[in-house]
Amino acid sequence: MPTPNPHSRAVATATAAREKENETPQVNKNNTMGPQSQRRLTLTERTHQLQSQSHRKKQKTGGQQTLFGGDAFEPLKDCEVCKAKQWGRTVHRAHHKLCNNRRGGAKLSTAAMTSMQEEKRLQVLFATPLTEAEKCSGKCLTKEAVAGHFAPREVTKIAATTTTTTTTVSMEKDTTLRSTTEILTADEMCIEVNKIIKDPSYAHFHDSRAPAAMLAFAKVVVERIVNNKKIDVSSHFDGITMTVPLSKCAGEPHFHSIVGQKLLHVDWKRHYNLDVTCPRCRKCHMENTRTNYSKNKILFPLFGLEGPPQWCMVQLLKCPCCKATMQANSGETLRDLPVYARLACPVETKCAIENKLCHLSKSVTNAMDLLMPTHGNGDLISRLLCNAINRSYIERLEAYCSSYKRKEGAVPNVYLEKNGEHVKAYLPLGDAIRDAYDVASSNDNTCWGISDHD
Repeated sequence: MPTPNPHSRAVATATAAREKENETPQVNKNNTMGPQSQRRLTLTERTHQLQSQSHRKKQKTGGQQTLFGGDAFEPLKDCEVCKAKQWGRTVHRAHHKLCNNRRGGAKLSTAAMTSMQEEKRLQVLFATPLTEAEKCSGKCLTKEAVAGHFAPREVTKIAATTTTTTTTVSMEKDTTLRSTTEILTADEMCIEVNKIIKDPSYAHFHDSRAPAAMLAFAKVVVERIVNNKKIDVSSHFDGITMTVPLSKCAGEPHFHSIVGQKLLHVDWKRHYNLDVTCPRCRKCHMENTRTNYSKNKILFPLFGLEGPPQWCMVQLLKCPCCKATMQANSGETLRDLPVYARLACPVETKCAIENKLCHLSKSVTNAMDLLMPTHGNGDLISRLLCNAINRSYIERLEAYCSSYKRKEGAVPNVYLEKNGEHVKAYLPLGDAIRDAYDVASSNDNTCWGISDHD
């Protein structure tokens, strides 16, 4: 009996299936398949395509990161000598200063070395037990040490003779100077500010970042108080700060909107008679050149959680030796000032960053030191600043409108718009606050000369 050929059997089976298909009617698969199953097929194919390209995704650059989000130093990637050695090449140059393979180890910064030396000194000091003579000893509490510690600061005075006639003449001169000094009242300030606001020649005030009324008030203060030798500056300024006084004629919306706000005149020579030593060369004293208001009619904003920003007229200082220029409210300048003068400027020295359009006050810095290290809530601090300005504006508007209810038939004037003439210097957002905190953390313009990061 012959064995069946498997090839012929497969051909016969295929022929029978083809004849059966010809007998049955053809059914359109698109009519029986619903849209859901079609989308399911498309999503499945798309998933397989994404899975096939998963290895092409961009990997995260770098491995270990620094405290501020940057890439940490890696010898095989950042050091030219170590990078060449792993591929068998030889580079005739020194290792990178941060490379551990460098002769003597990685180089440390000056602040880090100082901190390590201080730590070793304190360890030896604390580990050494006290002797019996040192316990409850008062050898350092001498009268000379106490008198030198609590001695008042010497103020340069004009040398005068000790005769009785000279003393009498000097007292007469002091009384004549006190009698001739003038005091600018709040009503006079209000009248001058309203006069400047209504003058069409000062329309450029409305183009500045500060409110027009605050610029007009600064103009009155400069012309009538700062540049006037007959007026005692200390009678109007509390340190370097002057508050806009409340006047009886404050019915105008412009002057009413700035009542209670603060104007800072950052001039250490005029208010404290201090000669600022140049922090760059340390050879001579800085000289006053001009302020930001005297040339460009610009006021520097200082944002805080108390309400509207404080506006500063900042003195520009220049060194006659090294020709270095810096602002009177910069971190380098504030760091070298005495404590009583430094506290007059409500800014931390580490947060007084140069080349910034605004500064953050100590109230904001205290909140940043609590929230930023653990939560990084830059957006929250920005919202707190914005809420403080909005709340202050609503309170001023309510106070202005309610004052007219007591007067029968009196119609209040149209108040100022908050984002129009009231404040044009907008607040920093969360990203800007986080960047400012990172810069302040690594800034060594502090009282002890070491940054928070170090």
